[in-house]
Amino acid sequence: MGGNQAESKKSEAVILVHGLWMTGTEMRVLGGRLEESGFRVRYFRYHSWRGGLAQATDALREFIAATEGERLHLLGHSLGGVVIAKMLEEAPLSRPGRVAMLGSPMGGSASARIMSRRRIGRWLVGGVIREGIVEHAPKWPGGMELLVVAGDIPLGSGLLLGLRKPHDGVIRVEETRVDGARMVTVRASHVGLLLSRKVAVLLSDHFRAV
Repeated sequence: MGGNQAESKKSEAVILVHGLWMTGTEMRVLGGRLEESGFRVRYFRYHSWRGGLAQATDALREFIAATEGERLHLLGHSLGGVVIAKMLEEAPLSRPGRVAMLGSPMGGSASARIMSRRRIGRWLVGGVIREGIVEHAPKWPGGMELLVVAGDIPLGSGLLLGLRKPHDGVIRVEETRVDGARMVTVRASHVGLLLSRKVAVLLSDHFRAV
């Protein structure tokens, strides 16, 4: 019985998609906790700063095709959630699964807009954010159950930019909302969402549910 349950969980893969200026290494703590819950975890890496949005979505779709698992779940942190949404907007996945976003600015980003007003700011945020958030607001195409997790500890650049609370230091809670998605707010900063045990439990329960 226990062996069958373990085998069933291992047939479920979770692909983790990192945010701006990150590589996926910062998601290892969260990924390890998902592995402890029985999921196969893969880390997708893309050029979040100097690359383009189409390049990122194409690479993610290829990465998904090469990932084994009867059920396939997608987890995006910050910009990673926007990349997932854009990929699904272009075409749905053929395998069943669920999606979760941590601090992803699906409602736009005041921080990104403020920074993009100046040349140095546009250079800092890079092409993926400009294309996916500033110039064209991301859209959630539906078709997969979505969990949205936002943080409300204002620790980050948002303090300097004068963001209205509540926010996680980078993204306002209001900016993470997606129509039709389950929404949970936790006591965590933007990066702290990746280290929170509560977030790991929320994700395990979300992905495991039938």
